[in-house]
Amino acid sequence: MVSVKKGDLVRIEYTGRVAASGQVFDTTDESLAMQTGIFEKGSTYGPKLAVFGHKAIMSGMEEAIASCPLGKSEEFMISPVKAFGEKLPQLIRMVPEKEFAKQNLQPVPGMIITLDGIAAKVKSVTSGRVVVDFNHPLAGESVLYSLKVHEVISDPKKKIEAILASLGIAASIAQAGSNSLVSFKNTDPQEKIEAAKRAISVAVPGTEFKAP
Repeated sequence: MVSVKKGDLVRIEYTGRVAASGQVFDTTDESLAMQTGIFEKGSTYGPKLAVFGHKAIMSGMEEAIASCPLGKSEEFMISPVKAFGEKLPQLIRMVPEKEFAKQNLQPVPGMIITLDGIAAKVKSVTSGRVVVDFNHPLAGESVLYSLKVHEVISDPKKKIEAILASLGIAASIAQAGSNSLVSFKNTDPQEKIEAAKRAISVAVPGTEFKAP
């Protein structure tokens, strides 16, 4: 069993399947992603970093991490309530078809659309009325995860180093009183710098940053 506590950085690889069908919906394995048709160009594959205990990953996955032997792949069944939630009837709504016309959209069943900034799936279209489901696509489904915990990082400096390395940033790390000071270089892309700041601020609260 892994010894892990809130705020630790965990390096994990995993594959998630719908328990009922076996369909793969998420994986860190690039080859499997390509085989199952879920490969996303531009995505980074391989073991991922996550901050434990900060809701960065689903609660069922966190429970699995805490009970998974370090370095050994295990399978865990996760119930809907600890995965993507139960399917809620109140999130299935009737929307006037004219709302789609405002976005120059012709709704058809199965279409994934965005309304008020929220993704939803069109279930049916009849007589100018469109039934739209705002539930997560996997709401109500039990999911099966194969999971391997490669590493648990507790040391603040090592956590910062791991996050920077995962983003390909060669920043310098120094002590600033009781906190760390991360100094970025002007050769680093701004979007990566901002991503590093967000991740480090969660993993190592109190860290200070120096802009290039």
